[in-house]
Amino acid sequence: MGRVATTILLSMVFLIQSLSGCFGDDQQTTDYDGPIDLIVYYAVTNGTIQKSVNNGNNGPTTGVEINFDLATTTSSAGAIVTIFLDPDDGTSKIEQDVGESGAEINYEYMTHGMFEAKVGAIDDEENTHEIMVKIRIDERIEYTANNVNNENVMTFNATNDCSDGLPQLDRISITSEVENPGAVFGLGGTSEVSWSLVNPDEVTVSSNTATIGDGQTESWDTTSRDAMPGDWSLIVDVEGDSVTINQVVEMLYLEGSETPPSPRP
Repeated sequence: MGRVATTILLSMVFLIQSLSGCFGDDQQTTDYDGPIDLIVYYAVTNGTIQKSVNNGNNGPTTGVEINFDLATTTSSAGAIVTIFLDPDDGTSKIEQDVGESGAEINYEYMTHGMFEAKVGAIDDEENTHEIMVKIRIDERIEYTANNVNNENVMTFNATNDCSDGLPQLDRISITSEVENPGAVFGLGGTSEVSWSLVNPDEVTVSSNTATIGDGQTESWDTTSRDAMPGDWSLIVDVEGDSVTINQVVEMLYLEGSETPPSPRP
């Protein structure tokens, strides 16, 4: 039994060590014995990027701003002169001179992903210390198309911008509302509508149909858990009266997988 238990324990250790990349374990300071006392405050560790598309025109993108406060970080070897941040989204590492710009770094994430941000400090003796903070960034796209009487295709990219591409999305959630606004003088007819959600392999993973009467609205909700990276298509095919399409696509990561906030007391 002793050998079996030891084998199981070692297997678990190797498994845990293999879960690296953008979804790895937080790097805490318990194994650090250098002179820097690294104290980092961050009130927010997740958020949602907001995008919009109106009749084929892209609206502004609202990113997610994350603040890292290192003002109370000290070093027994000298003064803290530089703080830095590697956002893990493919952009360059940010280094900031504390004397010129202060001891806070603000960064705005503009793409979705589960990021392992590395934040740290350097003293005037070139001692360096850093920790890792998991940042969860989801994305929401609001889409509108008017006077649609044929095939309408909304495309979106489910590939995250994490440096090693892991983890992938937990799910893609969609709400599509189609309205047959009706004719001004009551001479309108019905609209035959079909929905299809197509993955990057051009496989339809979900679909629906509806007959929408004059002045009526139909909604379709669907969620895909097999959220493979790549370009997806949400297709609404319309026959009959022209319709108005309003839909929301959300690309979501696992809630609670981010590092808990650590706000300044």
